[in-house]
Amino acid sequence: MPRLAILDDQEEVERWLRRDPYLHLYGLGDLDARFRPRTIWYGRREADALQSAVLLYHGVAPPALLALDETSAGATRALLRELIPALPPHLQCHLSPGLTDVLAGRYRLSAAQPHLKMGLLHRQALQDAPNMATTRLTEMDGADLLDLYRRAYPDNAYDPDLLVTGCFRGIRRDGRLVSAAGVHVYSRSYRVAALGSIATHPLHRGRGLARAVTAALCRDLLHTVDHIGLNVRADNGAAIACYHSLGFDTTHHYVELLADDAYACPAGPK
Repeated sequence: MPRLAILDDQEEVERWLRRDPYLHLYGLGDLDARFRPRTIWYGRREADALQSAVLLYHGVAPPALLALDETSAGATRALLRELIPALPPHLQCHLSPGLTDVLAGRYRLSAAQPHLKMGLLHRQALQDAPNMATTRLTEMDGADLLDLYRRAYPDNAYDPDLLVTGCFRGIRRDGRLVSAAGVHVYSRSYRVAALGSIATHPLHRGRGLARAVTAALCRDLLHTVDHIGLNVRADNGAAIACYHSLGFDTTHHYVELLADDAYACPAGPK
């Protein structure tokens, strides 16, 4: 009989994720010691073989549920159904097509946005990207990064702790940081990186800065990782075109949404 389990064998989870590394870049990266304490992996086994796995990541608020599986969606649907009673009342979710309705029995679903996963599949395209002068950003640049994101990308999921990885690149004009690219996930151990926090100041857009700084970051990352990918909203045509020009292709479709417990009682007056 299939059974639900909390997965504590990192190698078993890695083997399952490696079947499709571009779909599971975030999951692979979250196996890294830097992120692992914030994770809980749930799986469904049959005859001692792992059939499906999902990640509950507690490093953000609300926690993120990653249920991404296009090869055995039936097993993942069954896993989600069994897991629902154990999930927190509020979630942000990344779900493969066909899995959204599984949550609808318990949760109110909102803010659904179709997204693409893109992978750097054509690395030679980086050779044609603008080769502008960029700088590696460190913790000393934290305040400048926050100021850039406040002006250019206020809802960016930027994690300042990732500056210590050295995986952020920036472009300055007259001493001011006007464009930057970084990572949401990076792991030397698992040799994966998910790009994120890519932004250009509104007054400096249309000059190829985002393309240049992203290309520079990718060139850096290819010294230490085998797979580079990113998530992007499906309606963000400008960003998608930029990534295509750098050698990225769409690898998967998924949806991001918020889930709030439909039966939770609202907080009363204090």
